[in-house]
Amino acid sequence: MSKITEHFDSSEFKCPHCGRDDIDKRLVERLEKLFAAIGADKILISSGIRCPDYSVSVGGYRNDMHVNKGAADLIVYKNGKPMSSFAVAAIAEDLGLFNGIGIINDSYVHLDIRGIIPYSNSKWLGNEQTGANYTTFKSYLPNWYSKAAQPKKEVHKLKIYLDDKLLIEKEIDFS
Repeated sequence: MSKITEHFDSSEFKCPHCGRDDIDKRLVERLEKLFAAIGADKILISSGIRCPDYSVSVGGYRNDMHVNKGAADLIVYKNGKPMSSFAVAAIAEDLGLFNGIGIINDSYVHLDIRGIIPYSNSKWLGNEQTGANYTTFKSYLPNWYSKAAQPKKEVHKLKIYLDDKLLIEKEIDFS
């Protein structure tokens, strides 16, 4: 058990079948940004890493994003109550942090970083209950949410000089 970020510990992502807990840190860092953007009380992870056998036993696939260490099924609490899964999905999409977003039920959401971790399809917005696919969740953005109020991107300018001659000038996005 080890702390990954301020609000998440490796044990939350542990496979209940094999015990693996080596979740991709890029996923957890994005979950931390979602936590901040929502002003969440807490985010509970119901499923993180899965070994292939366990994933199949719960209705997943032998090579899904849970097996590839890049997915979490979760519930977000704000003001002491579970948030609507559609509201969480809409905010996650609006922030642009996740390429796989799925509705599990009224409160639980699947979020993954496919595309960052290579996968058969680089984007998916869907509903695991109905099998429906969506083009966007943004119509479900809550009234209180404002992307403008979210932390700004951290962009820094890199300049490399050699003998007072500018060789490279580049902007680097650290968000």
